[in-house]
Parts: sequence; C-alpha cells; structure tokens
Amino acid sequence: MAGFQIVTRGMPSRADEWFRALNVPDSELPALTEDDMRSARVRLMTDEQYARHLVLRAFTREREEQEGEVLGNTIAEILQELGGEFQLKSIGRRGLESGWCAQILYCPHGSVERIRSVSLPTEYFPDQPGRQVLNIFNPDEIRVYLLAELGLGQDQRMAS
Repeated sequence: MAGFQIVTRGMPSRADEWFRALNVPDSELPALTEDDMRSARVRLMTDEQYARHLVLRAFTREREEQEGEVLGNTIAEILQELGGEFQLKSIGRRGLESGWCAQILYCPHGSVERIRSVSLPTEYFPDQPGRQVLNIFNPDEIRVYLLAELGLGQDQRMAS
C-alpha cells in the first residue's frame, strides 16, 4: 500500500454482504469470546446472530478497505502529477456520510503545511437527491472532481 492511511467504519453493510453473512455455514462462524457473548446479550441477539454480525462486519470492512485502497491510489497518483505540493495523508469513511473523506497535506512552495479535507460522495442516499455520486473505479471522474474541489482546473496536470 502507498504512503497513506485507510480508515474504515465497517458498517453499514450492503445487501450482498448481508446475504453472504447469512449463508456462511454454522461451522465457519467465529467462536465468540466472553465479551462477544456479553455484547450479544445486551443487543438481545443469540450467539449465532452475533457471530453472523461479526462476519458481516468483516465482509464490510474488507470491501471498504479495498475501495479505500483503489480510491486512495487514484488520488495519490493525481496529486503526484501536480508536482509535490499535495500529498494524500489518509482516506476514510465517517459515520453515515455518503462517501469517503480524503485528508490532503498541502504545502505550497515550501510554506507551512496545511491539511485540506475533501469529501468524495461515492454512495447515493435517497435524502440527497440530485447529488453527484462518484464511481471510485473511474479515475477520470475522480480527477475532475478532486481538481475542482482543490480549486484547480483540469489543465493543472504536470508531466511526471
């Protein structure tokens, strides 16, 4: 992985992840610790339900880590083309926000470093109709959006 941190939230999960978790054979469910069993009781869940919940969180975290790596690598490449004034420090998911947030270190012409936070909407939320949703697997779409968010035109590309 490149020189940036990926932070995932592990929830909420997508429908396909729920179905995968529900179809994991009982024999492949994780063994619960005493703390897990206590958490299951607090949540009014059976041990099996809680074990499936743990599997579901693992599936979701795995997907988010893969998405974060793809998106982070794309952003890092775009920033590298800008000549070194920008560097991706981290990419993460926060709460129930509809996408990722990139923390970008900005150091223009050797001046004091500043962190720029750029939200990247990558999921559709029904309560936000008409909002642009980015495809993390489309580097050109990410480039246009990111450069606009940083206040740079698409002509800002530099030869590497």
